[in-house]
Amino acid sequence: MRRRDFQRLVESLESLSPHQLRQLDETVSKLAQQTAVRELVTAHVEREGQCPHCQGNAFQRWGTTASGEQRYRCKKCFKSFTGLTGSPLNGLWHKSLLLEYAQCMKVGLSVRETAEQLGLHRNVVFRWRHRLMPPNSAHQPEALEGVAEVDEAFFRESFKGLKKGMPRTAHKRAMPAGKRGISKEQIPVLTAVSRGSRTSFMSVLPGVPSASSITSSLGPLLSKDTVLVSDSASSYKTAAKNLGIVIRQIPRGTHKLGPYHIQNVNALHSRMKSWFKPFKGVATKYLPVYLAWFRFYDESGWSRVPEDLIKDAISRPRVRPNGPSETSTLE
Repeated sequence: MRRRDFQRLVESLESLSPHQLRQLDETVSKLAQQTAVRELVTAHVEREGQCPHCQGNAFQRWGTTASGEQRYRCKKCFKSFTGLTGSPLNGLWHKSLLLEYAQCMKVGLSVRETAEQLGLHRNVVFRWRHRLMPPNSAHQPEALEGVAEVDEAFFRESFKGLKKGMPRTAHKRAMPAGKRGISKEQIPVLTAVSRGSRTSFMSVLPGVPSASSITSSLGPLLSKDTVLVSDSASSYKTAAKNLGIVIRQIPRGTHKLGPYHIQNVNALHSRMKSWFKPFKGVATKYLPVYLAWFRFYDESGWSRVPEDLIKDAISRPRVRPNGPSETSTLE
């Protein structure tokens, strides 16, 4: 737009009614969010991106799509792509709402609360959530050094959303477990954290925790000079022996053993349980990605901004197998 035309547009704003001003404000806000998302994607691609077809790093701008997204052309395979091609965000409508949606995910709003705030259908919100959530393998620590605290957190087994093939009678929401203590009704999540760090390791164990499952989960992370600190469960003692590392176990009924304790990992469990509470139960098949969603923000002390979640989604390929179906039941 020419400067003269823009000046006329600005001068005409004084003649608008309050209702027209509100409509204008909503339109400008929507356009600003859309521009912010496009600029975020463009900056990320041109700084760290590569061709999704051949993984080449040499590409050039190649016009725009019908919706206004920046298009690129690879200089190696000569194929064109956008910043979202091959990513979990490819093909989404209403991209202008992505930043606001990512903020809703950070504060842990439910599907229906997010749908009401953004004016989207709850099914759309649910599918967006599973596209943005990182896989459980992402952001896991490569090693646990020094003093590593370990313990399990338990989640009630849930078949939430399953309409056919239930292995048991359906339960009402918030129905307590039929058995006390550890049983097949409880899904164990092995969690470990290095002393002085918020970077956590989380792994959903197959069944009741055992020495073999603990050994296979922690083995790649622990070095020979790592000191493992756990509760008094015998499975940890056997696992430490299998791995050839030193273990210090906190006696039952006490909170520490000299300088050793598991208060950091217990604090992690407390934050985790508080964060999961608004969801009123998560289907067991989705538990790993919900844990990864929590860890994505918790490991940074909740300092990450909505842009970080979108960048993380753009940087990884979209995985369809075993993902949520279009007919998944919501929270």
